[in-house]
Amino acid sequence: MKTYTRNLFILLLLVMMAITSCEIAEDEPGSDDPRDKMTGTWQFSENSVKSTRSISYTVNITKDPDNSSQVILENLGNPGSFDIHSSGIVTSSQIVVSEQTLSNGWVIEGSGKLVSSGTMNWTYSLIAGGDIEEYTAVATKL
Repeated sequence: MKTYTRNLFILLLLVMMAITSCEIAEDEPGSDDPRDKMTGTWQFSENSVKSTRSISYTVNITKDPDNSSQVILENLGNPGSFDIHSSGIVTSSQIVVSEQTLSNGWVIEGSGKLVSSGTMNWTYSLIAGGDIEEYTAVATKL
């Protein structure tokens, strides 16, 4: 009986240690943030609907610290400065840039859709100096 009680005690002790040593793994804060897969530096290869000329430039996309569903896009539309930025709302696989006036006076509007972990397809329009121009671009994450 003594051996049975001792073995039962040891078994209970082992079970208690196993239970207390198990820890429920919680996701890191922000790990399901859809913005994570869209932030970074992107190389845009842009084409104008009115022209056959293609240009390439970089856009930095960062999380907006003041809005958990928004990103900041520096140099979208290639105004020539990372100080000129727009903002976009992020869904699970898309960034929507509602019509907004940039600090240089241009008006931009459009969207980019994530097609793979490192590629987005963009369509957007720019109004600069009264002229509207439509663009498409393929963005590749650097």
